[in-house]
Amino acid sequence: MARRAALARAIALDPDLIMFDEPFVGQDPITMGVLVKLIDELNHALGVTCVVVSHDVPEVLSIADYAYIIAEQKIIAQGSAKELQENPDRQVRQFLDGIADGPVPFRFPAGNYQDDLLGRGN
Repeated sequence: MARRAALARAIALDPDLIMFDEPFVGQDPITMGVLVKLIDELNHALGVTCVVVSHDVPEVLSIADYAYIIAEQKIIAQGSAKELQENPDRQVRQFLDGIADGPVPFRFPAGNYQDDLLGRGN
């Protein structure tokens, strides 16, 4: 409800640009589909530029005219959805395809489990 109210307020101001920060987080697949459609329709019907920051790659690429992939504070790829899908860079492929092993290491959010068991943790 709070998201809908915030979006309604933003649209009422007739902006040239609307920024969406992780709009799909915590949404079920149906709601996510509704949000994707809404953002796409806002962009086309109102002529509003929409900037979407998201980790939901398929959803973003389905509506993006242009996208950027950022890793370690750098743009590692940019282009249309088609250009990104055809990008052979291993780091880009790992991100777009959700590959576990590759140039981007997986970082566990917790400390070293062995250190915790042996009492060497912080």
